[in-house]
Amino acid sequence: MSKIGAWVLSPVLFLAVVALDAQILPDAESMPEVDTITPVPPPEIPFGGGEALMPGLPENLKINNFGREISYDSATGLFRWGGPVKVTGDNGLEIFADSAVVDTKEEKVTLEGDVSIYQGNILQRGDRAVYFYERNFLDTAGLRVSLDPILLEAGQFTVEERGGKRVYVGQDAGITTHDVENPNYWVRAAETTIYPDDRIVFKNLKLYAGGIPIFWLPYLSQPLDSELGYHFVPGSRTSWGPYLLNSYGIMLGGKRNPETGENEDAWLLSQWRFDIMSRRGTGLGVDLRDTRQDVPSFFSGLGLYYLNDLEPNLERAAERPFPVNEDRYGIALKTRTPLGLNDGGKWRLDSNLNLLSDEYYLEDFDPTRYRNDPAPDNTLGLYRRDDRSLLSFLARLRLNDFYRTDTRLPEIAFDMARAPVLGSPLLHEGSSSFGILGARTSDRTRRDIIDPLLSLPAGDPRARRLLNELRGYEREIAARILSLSPGDPRREALRTQLVDPGFARFHTYQELSLPMTLGGFLNFTPQAGAGYTRYEAVDGPVDAFDRSLLHVGTETSLKFSKDLGAFEEPGIGLDGLIHVLQPYASWSVVSTDGSESDFRGVDRLTVTTRPRTLDPVRYTAIDDFRSWNTIRLGTRNRLLTRRDGQSFEWLYMNTFIDHFIDDPEGNRNFSNLYNDIRWSPLPWMAVDLETQFPMVSGGSDFNEFNARLRFLPTPNMDVSVGYRFLDDHPVLLDSNRVDLRFYTRLTENWGVGTQHIVELDDGTLELQQYTVHRDFGNWVAGLGITQRDNRIRNEYGVVLSFTLKDFPSATLPFKIDAE
Repeated sequence: MSKIGAWVLSPVLFLAVVALDAQILPDAESMPEVDTITPVPPPEIPFGGGEALMPGLPENLKINNFGREISYDSATGLFRWGGPVKVTGDNGLEIFADSAVVDTKEEKVTLEGDVSIYQGNILQRGDRAVYFYERNFLDTAGLRVSLDPILLEAGQFTVEERGGKRVYVGQDAGITTHDVENPNYWVRAAETTIYPDDRIVFKNLKLYAGGIPIFWLPYLSQPLDSELGYHFVPGSRTSWGPYLLNSYGIMLGGKRNPETGENEDAWLLSQWRFDIMSRRGTGLGVDLRDTRQDVPSFFSGLGLYYLNDLEPNLERAAERPFPVNEDRYGIALKTRTPLGLNDGGKWRLDSNLNLLSDEYYLEDFDPTRYRNDPAPDNTLGLYRRDDRSLLSFLARLRLNDFYRTDTRLPEIAFDMARAPVLGSPLLHEGSSSFGILGARTSDRTRRDIIDPLLSLPAGDPRARRLLNELRGYEREIAARILSLSPGDPRREALRTQLVDPGFARFHTYQELSLPMTLGGFLNFTPQAGAGYTRYEAVDGPVDAFDRSLLHVGTETSLKFSKDLGAFEEPGIGLDGLIHVLQPYASWSVVSTDGSESDFRGVDRLTVTTRPRTLDPVRYTAIDDFRSWNTIRLGTRNRLLTRRDGQSFEWLYMNTFIDHFIDDPEGNRNFSNLYNDIRWSPLPWMAVDLETQFPMVSGGSDFNEFNARLRFLPTPNMDVSVGYRFLDDHPVLLDSNRVDLRFYTRLTENWGVGTQHIVELDDGTLELQQYTVHRDFGNWVAGLGITQRDNRIRNEYGVVLSFTLKDFPSATLPFKIDAE
């Protein structure tokens, strides 16, 4: 779609898109086509300066009525051409009409009945047009003009040259994109100025829906880029109340043209925000983005937002034990800048900085980001990458004192990918790093929990209550402090280790491997590696110490394949079938010195249901390295078929189990039995499944089932079902959750969608969401209603959207969110 259509998205015209995640309405490809007329491809249309915006007929005009009768009235001097009539000019002009009358006295040709005029990218349509062939003037007043995909209707359009560019100016003009005899909306203005591929300027603008004026503005300059111009999103949300989110995008930067007074080659996209939330107040902000980056991942931007909150302590999903200041703000800077240094590698400078007013800001005003990144990072990094290695200089800062944060001031790391040693079959890979690392407890946790806790004796009931507020290693150290007498000097050293541990660390690990094929069928790769870690300037009761690490292991696999014959079942996507079976075994032994008992690291293991890596190179919990001796046995199964002339993976299944000779995390003998399955039989059906359950006593002793099914039972229906079951995990909460999403198109004009999330473990319907949309030809109107049960309180939301179907950024179905 050309940029000219982008202005239609402007919410100031009530034609906005609520640009939320595409979840509930149908794909644009499935929508009915809009009745449009494709203009005849150009040559360039000739215009006379100041003349009416009409293609002038050339001197050698040709009229063809395809052999129909031609009559002449000598008294009136009129020639009558029976239709249909086609008028052709030597400049690419073509005119079609039902009839034509040539008046030799007034030297004009009158074309009547379904008149269509094509030239270049302009189409004009109407009932009547008059050509004065002596003056070379074509009068098409009342015709509609199409500048794909915009239709213009005006008493008079003229062409002007402004700054070397052609500009179209219409008086009492109307604009629409609904290419039917009676469009369902018009944007009319006393004066409309069109700058092709740039913007449209309206003076005294009125929006008509079905002939009724519903909106007015004295002036609007609407860019043709979808990210520019004025947009708004109306709705209501329990935590916000009724709201209206407004934004206006303009381009900044570049050089000013003295003739036009405009900036050329503008590169900085600025989107200015003015949000009105009846319950929270008025928010102001701006988002800046550098559009000169050619690669999408090289994103550069700055976001600023401020709101004086009317209800800063309004609870949503959890109780707020600490008061929140009414001044709420967020500052985010995220950049990636290629440096272009010519030394055989690619250098870049990254920044990711997030300064927030309080720990609840994202939950209240940016819920989508809050779900994915509740405690945003603050890093500055300089990187050099080539085919063999990655060199990084990373600084991690503590800008928000209400999160527990680790700091790196700085950390320098050099990672080498697996590659041959001096051209030999022997492969090497490894990593080395040096950094000044630390961790900082939340100021509020220290002030309101840790300090009061350490001032109480261990048997005090208040101490037990405060101790329960801590988790994991923090609780363990706090309990050790309480066990010491008040005058013991170790109390303060342990407190430092609890609250603000820090140290300087050097770490290196290097590994060699030798892939071999034994007997022509057995893939065998022995591995051996060694590592060393040194800790200096340790905060707490521990002095400097070092630790060594040795690793040996093997990777072994076989591969068998069998052609199962010409299975042809189009209903399940089979066109021939090959089975590939790959049994494998990995053995990994790590021997390392144990960490000091009072030492608390920064890079530690986190709780997960997935198995740990057996490769020390990819083990990121450097401070939590523990000795292990583990054997992993598994089998990969793949079923391959033909699709589009190529091999296609119809089914993949990986089944494996770990046997712990020396368990690094407990006293297990065996892990659960893991199954990871992907099944993609048809383009309209896909299944992902992860399961694990205990097979041997003395194992992990918990169960997990995680599945997602998406399929289209009919071309008009889309169903997605997710299910997660977790039972008896030693740390994580049990869960039995169903996520059901459904959309169906009832008719060519109506569609409905739903989403429900149910936690069966406690019988809570966490989310219920309903949407309905109505197709109005070139527009889709959508209404969405949602309810979310946060267990603390229920939240409700409603969103109304108007979407131009063929606009490139309008993705259907749309998603609403009451968070």
